[in-house]
Amino acid sequence: MKFSIMRLMAAGSLAAGVAACGSDSTAPQSSLVGSYTAVQWVTTGGSGQTNQLVAGSTLQIALSSNGTTSGHMHIAASGGSPVSDFDMAGTWERSGNSVDFSQNADSFVRDMTFAMQPVANNAWDLVGDHTFSGTRIQITLRRAP
Repeated sequence: MKFSIMRLMAAGSLAAGVAACGSDSTAPQSSLVGSYTAVQWVTTGGSGQTNQLVAGSTLQIALSSNGTTSGHMHIAASGGSPVSDFDMAGTWERSGNSVDFSQNADSFVRDMTFAMQPVANNAWDLVGDHTFSGTRIQITLRRAP
């Protein structure tokens, strides 16, 4: 009887250990690797709401399997703000259902956590929603098929 209880406890400990290691991985996941484009990008601030895509802004970012990123962000001129361009080179990291970017470019992308939202065929959208200095940025990045 002692032997079977100890075997059961050992098996339970092993299963718990394997589950813990697999679910908290911060390593890039192959299902996230690919090129993403902004399909929704809205800013809301003191002067109202702006659809950045309609205004001419663009964001493309590629997530590589080695944890690096590449791409480009263009923010159209608006009000008194001039055109801005940013290199999306850097790194990415997944933690649970969140993705964070680390980049030299000083843009909102590196300061925003993106939530993974499932879409068809085991793919993900990366969705960000954060307020910076009174301006709310809502953005959805979709992986190209």
